[in-house]
Amino acid sequence: MPKIDRKWMLATCAMVLFIWGNSLVPGTGSGSLSLSVMEAVRHILRDLGLPHAWVTNFVIRKSAHFTEYFVLGILATHAFDIDGHRTFGVLLPTTVFLLLVPSIDETIQLFVPGRAGMVTDVFIDCCGAATGVALRYLLRLPMYSKKAA
Repeated sequence: MPKIDRKWMLATCAMVLFIWGNSLVPGTGSGSLSLSVMEAVRHILRDLGLPHAWVTNFVIRKSAHFTEYFVLGILATHAFDIDGHRTFGVLLPTTVFLLLVPSIDETIQLFVPGRAGMVTDVFIDCCGAATGVALRYLLRLPMYSKKAA
């Protein structure tokens, strides 16, 4: 069993609550927020003279899924792997945790009016989490090589 860093676990739990809280927002509120973000991004791109038509509600929603879980992956890796050892005993609980959270997240949405739990969103969430985990380890590699020197 890995040693768990309590303050990182607290941040990880706060992120999970943030994610699940977003899933409890009914479809109309969630859709309205996504459309507002989409319009803001399009406005910024338009003002910069960049193409903006590609920014759709779909792109914003799926990017939000990926980004939330990217952050969760980084936080969970810090919580479960204090020393950065990447052992099976550390990676297994981290992986299980990062598979359970999006599965529960999409299940929550099955019971919220105007929302739907989607397997594709679990996949996007897991990709975001895996990217966060990978980035956290990649950024820590130079630190470990300095300690060894």
